[in-house]
Amino acid sequence: MSSEIATPDDAPRPGTGLLRRLAGPALAVLAGAVVLVLVHGLSRGIDYHAMVRALRAMPAGLLGRSVAATAISFLALIARDWCALRYAQARVPVAALFLASFCGSALGNAVGFGALTGGAVRYRIYGAVGAKPEQIGAVMGFITVGFGLGLAGFAAASALFAAGPVAHVLGWPVAVLQAGAWAVLVAVAAVILAAAIRRRPIGRGRFSVAVPSPGLLLLQILLTALDLVGAAAALWVLLPAGPVGLADFSAIFAVATALGVLSHVPGGIGVFEAVILYALGHRVSPSLAAAALLGYRAIYFGLPLLLSAVLLAGAELARSGTVLRSAGKLAPVFLSTITFAIGIMLLVSGATPAFSHRLALLHSVLPLWVVETSHFLGSVAGVLLLFVARGLFHRLDGAWWLGITIAFASLAMSLAKGMAYGEAAVILCLILLLLATRRHFTRRTSLLRQPFTVGWFAAVALVLAGAGWVLFFAFRDVAYAHEMWWQFEFDAQAPRALRAFLGAALLAAAASLWQLLRPAAGRVAPPDAEDLARAAAIIRGQDRAEAVLGLMGDKSFLFSASGNALLMYAKRGRSWVALFDPIGPRAEWAELIWRFIELADDHGGRAAFYQVRSDSLPLYLDAGLKVMKLGEEARLALGAFDLAGSHRSGLRYALKRGEREGLALELIPPAEVPAAMVDLEAISRAWLATRHAHEKSFSVAAFVPAYLAVQSVALLRQNGKPVAFASLMSTERRGEAGIGIMRHTDGASPYAMEFLFTRLALDLKQQGFTSLSLGMAPLAGLGRGPLASYWHRIAGLLWEHGGRVYNFQGLRSFKGKFQPEWEPRYLAATGTIGPFVALADVAALAGGAPRVETA
Repeated sequence: MSSEIATPDDAPRPGTGLLRRLAGPALAVLAGAVVLVLVHGLSRGIDYHAMVRALRAMPAGLLGRSVAATAISFLALIARDWCALRYAQARVPVAALFLASFCGSALGNAVGFGALTGGAVRYRIYGAVGAKPEQIGAVMGFITVGFGLGLAGFAAASALFAAGPVAHVLGWPVAVLQAGAWAVLVAVAAVILAAAIRRRPIGRGRFSVAVPSPGLLLLQILLTALDLVGAAAALWVLLPAGPVGLADFSAIFAVATALGVLSHVPGGIGVFEAVILYALGHRVSPSLAAAALLGYRAIYFGLPLLLSAVLLAGAELARSGTVLRSAGKLAPVFLSTITFAIGIMLLVSGATPAFSHRLALLHSVLPLWVVETSHFLGSVAGVLLLFVARGLFHRLDGAWWLGITIAFASLAMSLAKGMAYGEAAVILCLILLLLATRRHFTRRTSLLRQPFTVGWFAAVALVLAGAGWVLFFAFRDVAYAHEMWWQFEFDAQAPRALRAFLGAALLAAAASLWQLLRPAAGRVAPPDAEDLARAAAIIRGQDRAEAVLGLMGDKSFLFSASGNALLMYAKRGRSWVALFDPIGPRAEWAELIWRFIELADDHGGRAAFYQVRSDSLPLYLDAGLKVMKLGEEARLALGAFDLAGSHRSGLRYALKRGEREGLALELIPPAEVPAAMVDLEAISRAWLATRHAHEKSFSVAAFVPAYLAVQSVALLRQNGKPVAFASLMSTERRGEAGIGIMRHTDGASPYAMEFLFTRLALDLKQQGFTSLSLGMAPLAGLGRGPLASYWHRIAGLLWEHGGRVYNFQGLRSFKGKFQPEWEPRYLAATGTIGPFVALADVAALAGGAPRVETA
């Protein structure tokens, strides 16, 4: 990497940047506090010991029926994916359908933001079996719309059948509720009717979105209803029989689910439970209802997540077939989630009393100090796993070793502190999963150097707050006394839990303080001559012509550990923007992507990757980045390029007309470019003057003599006078060529550039080049249909009405004359709004704006 010089400008400054960084975590902490207050108020009627007894006394038959209902729900989710694939006209193997839908749904349910987390899983698996990114995006859009319509329709229909309970939950009059329910049902029916009437796509041309058939849309809504009924039944069978029927409970469940989704709390945890407890009121014992909710969380959320990790670990061990190899690469994401969940489990276990008869058995086997130490260290291990989970997500070798060490130690401590067999079994599963997926954790970055975001610390703080609430809830009948801190006895469980919680909280606080006191990161310096020489050797030895832009000298470099690959990047504001995919051996791309994200995190910034290709999207999705389409690049396959046929008549005419007007193309090799620099500079100055423009940078080639001198240049003369030129980016492999800087004078023939590109393509074909990149058409291929994202809709408006600012359609129309293959290009960035902010910073960088290094 190019050198970094620490300057006072890089120190964090109070202001809008800091407020933006703190706003999201602060809202999350506030929401968590509100949820804790709600749950605390509803827990007054819950007896902890009665809840635990009810949970332990649940018959195996009831648990089996809950598992069966969960299976029905997930089968409906798999069928929903099948419908969405049919809508997107994507054909995938059955194994890919099952893995993507089941694992994506399990992760989305557990972590929250289902469309986002589930989308990453589907991109990885469906993309591996040939589905295009646009098709996968359509799948996710169809699932999201179908779920929204299905949830609304199911909740409205249920409310009509159970108006009383639902009105009680919402605090509405029954008549108002029924009127609202009918209005929602009419709206859903109207959507289905509109789909039946309008069979034509919505939009125009490339921006059209196919309208799903009414049968497919109705089936998607019915499958969503089946999913909700199955999930509701999974909880309902665990409740005491009699007080509430399944129909009434399904309505309550739909309302609780909707409120949980709207809260944006992962899995709706706390919000969902509060609604259920409030709705059941006095009809079900609060202790029994709480026991059922705990069982439901374990079966419907925990079991599928664990099973998904087992399936992915099995795919990793099998390593056969495209689907299994692709699915195995998702294992770190699931293991990170499971590790975080086990960390929560250990903290909650340390805050709750062990069973008395098990402690009595330990009394006769182990000394007191072993039990006390195991209980204390078990909670400390829980906090450590919360931090290790982030390292596992980043595939760190050190995180794997620390995780496996803590897991083995926790396995022994779970037995020593209270013979917690269930806890030990879950930890044993984690150990086996870590061992099965060892090869994915090979990154040598130190875990201690790993930057943790404010959001991660907010999550840890919420977990500790929840564990603290559980501590006081479980021991609410124990009066506090100062002597508890030094009370050590086998049956003194409250003091033991209190000490363990204090140790865990102090460790978390120390880790947070250590991160806050880390030195500020330095400013990025331009590359020096040595960096440029190293970069040039890598760029010249690979086959992507676009990489030659790295030799302009305006971008810094991040080199791989081996020195065989690099990322080129620039920084503006808090945006660290890498241009294109990594350059060099593909095996080193993932490592460079992770290192760049960590570099941006370490500076308190956002990481973005500009103009990445569709075949590399899984690498960015695996890293947790958000992806949005930028446009399409025009690539001309030179092997099949000729001027025969009616579809090439326009190009033939441009050549003949140009020849009549005295146009002639000269391809100047790099060694002779300096001699022609005076003519090239004159054309460039004239071009800039007539457009009142200045030189661009970053993603756009600029007139830099040293940069032009290492490329071939296509110089166009008209009657012997230089009137236009285009630099030709290529590497030593001479497979792919690309257009760099293009300039022409106003006096040139109107057919000059068309003549230049046509003649150049024919000459490159004769020289053995396989393809010619004509550059990207921004915003091309982004639709504005009802399933499109907000970005696609905004981009569609810019495409149609932004001609006064930038000739989007004219640029694509010109390149379309050559009938190229259009390949999508994407932006991948961290954060929810990160892609939009990064895109604005990229525009400023490309426009030649000075770099702004402050936060």
